[in-house]
Amino acid sequence: MTYTIEELIVPDPHPLYRELRERAPVHRVREGLWLVSRYADVRALLLDPRATSDPAARPDYREWARRHLDGVDGPVARWQRSMFVFMDDPEHRRLRQLFQRAFTPASVHALRPRLEAKAAELVKAAGTCLEVVSEFALPLTTALIGELLGVPEEDRAACVRRSETTGRTLAPVVPPEALEAAARSLAESTGYFLDLVERRRREPRDDLLTALTAVMTPQEVVSTALLLFNAGHETTTALIANAVHVLLGHPGQLGLLRATPSLLTGAVEEVLRFEPSFQFGLKVTRAPIELDGVTIPAGAAVVLLGAAANRDPAVFPDPERFLITRAEGRHLAFGMGMHHCLGAPLARLEAQVALNALMTAWPSFELGPGTPVRATPTGALRTFERLPVRRS
Repeated sequence: MTYTIEELIVPDPHPLYRELRERAPVHRVREGLWLVSRYADVRALLLDPRATSDPAARPDYREWARRHLDGVDGPVARWQRSMFVFMDDPEHRRLRQLFQRAFTPASVHALRPRLEAKAAELVKAAGTCLEVVSEFALPLTTALIGELLGVPEEDRAACVRRSETTGRTLAPVVPPEALEAAARSLAESTGYFLDLVERRRREPRDDLLTALTAVMTPQEVVSTALLLFNAGHETTTALIANAVHVLLGHPGQLGLLRATPSLLTGAVEEVLRFEPSFQFGLKVTRAPIELDGVTIPAGAAVVLLGAAANRDPAVFPDPERFLITRAEGRHLAFGMGMHHCLGAPLARLEAQVALNALMTAWPSFELGPGTPVRATPTGALRTFERLPVRRS
């Protein structure tokens, strides 16, 4: 039983996830990567200090970067290493603490009125047909992260385009053309945000970029802004699209949610468990770690299949059923431990507001004209390129 990492990047990976959990929960694939698919093992690695998020901890990192990126000194590799999500403490803690105030529950709650107004505006403008990705989820999430950071409205579309281009290099396998496009986008983004940082130094404003500029180096601000813009729109856009699609595929659960709006919070959590935006993450072992009787050696790159763990029957009874009243288990969609997603409260709020706006404006809705188109799988992100719905 052997696999390649490309076999995970398919339109429907869940059958493979199930096979891995049952037959090879700790499994080495041909590229030398390890796959971990059971909930207990994924959770253990997320919390284990012997497993780092720093890709440069791999003994073969220099050769790996030469083959899969643009070399250790290339723009893509340097950008990836500059992101605090790939760092360990104390540097990770220092950078995280500098801007986590913007994502506290109180700070996020204060955004609700503006978010609700924007969501209602987008649904109203759509009339009776709505393309969930381009006409709803993307403009909603882009407006919010753009406003938080302080990116002018007229610049946000270009920021989205560039961040999506660079984000493709986070896949396990990166085509050469994607690297070339990412290098160009990184150069453009770096120039843009350095200019914006300088403007904030001269003319401070009430936004996150101004706050970061006061406590970070210009390069740290650029790296953080790129990360936040990418994570702040792409993953949450995917979450909203996945939520709409999953609910339409389970009309009984959608009807229950309409009848009992108080279940909205639980519905979003079940979407995060059942169909998370990110399917997996990567860790590197600094020491040998034993899981399920298998020893993963030091220096191994381990793919943590969070989406597989979220359907582990040892934690979630009847895991293939989508149940918005589910109370068992704690999903791993936002990770766990020191790298738990900082923007989780914001993502939850955006998904709740988006679903509520759609159900409030439309007493009922269904898939619209045309066929839903899944985004071409290029890495850990699983979502839609096009998802038309209409009022019914």
